[in-house]
Order: sequence, then structure tokens, then C-alpha cells
Amino acid sequence: MYHTTAKLIALDRAEALLASGWPKGSPRVVWSVCQSKRCATFTTRGEQTVLARQAKALRQEIPPHIVAAYGQLKAEHKEAVVGVFEEKCGGCHAPLSKTALARLSAETEIGRCEHCGRFIYLAGGHSLASSGHSHHFTGGHSRR
Repeated sequence: MYHTTAKLIALDRAEALLASGWPKGSPRVVWSVCQSKRCATFTTRGEQTVLARQAKALRQEIPPHIVAAYGQLKAEHKEAVVGVFEEKCGGCHAPLSKTALARLSAETEIGRCEHCGRFIYLAGGHSLASSGHSHHFTGGHSRR
């Protein structure tokens, strides 16, 4: 499930960047996954087309039921994919149960917040992430 989660994070970041109107002069790293060969930095409007194509390709690589759930979450929340910070959802800030954190750490399924339903992943600096389960994603969501 790790690769699906990484693709979902990349899709979310790509679509957010495309929707933002591509702020001028601000280079953005859409995703950088340590164990992936697919890393990219997009910095110009000309690269917007590349990013749009990659977002479309990611939508095709992610299982349809996850893309559908992602679309529903995007309709309800600005951020559909958020990191876990201090054992709390980065979207609704509700504490996650030990069971949810253990499932997330095991990487056997895509993580979902038990409270708001957003997709969640272990963010850098998380106590579980620092125990060897960390995946380094750059350019992540800001906390509200």
C-alpha cells in the first residue's frame, strides 16, 4: 500500500498546485519519494502541462475506489490527504487511536482518519515515523 499512498500524496499535491494558479517565482517540489524513481521539481508555467499529464497518469494508476473517495473528500475539504502530527490527524487535528496508528505504521492499507475520513500518512518527525517507518515527502501540506 505504500506505493498507492505515495501516488495519492503526489496526486493531491499536483492538483493543489495546478489549482493554485502556479504562484510565480516559487519552485515547488511536488513529490520526492526516497524509494521511487519518479521524482520531479516543477518551477515554470511550461511545466504545468507536464504536471497535468502526470496527475492524469496518477489517477489511472491509483485504484478507482480510492480515486472516487479522494474526489468526495476534495469536495468536502480543502485538504484530502494530510500527514499525522503528534498522533493527530493533520486535517481535523483529532487524536488517532493506537489501532489506527498501528495500521498506518504497518503500511498494509491506505490510512484514513477515524474522525474526518481524510487520507492520512505518517509525516516526518512523527514518533512512529522516526522508528524506521518514515517516508520522506517534500512540499507537504501546512497545518491549519
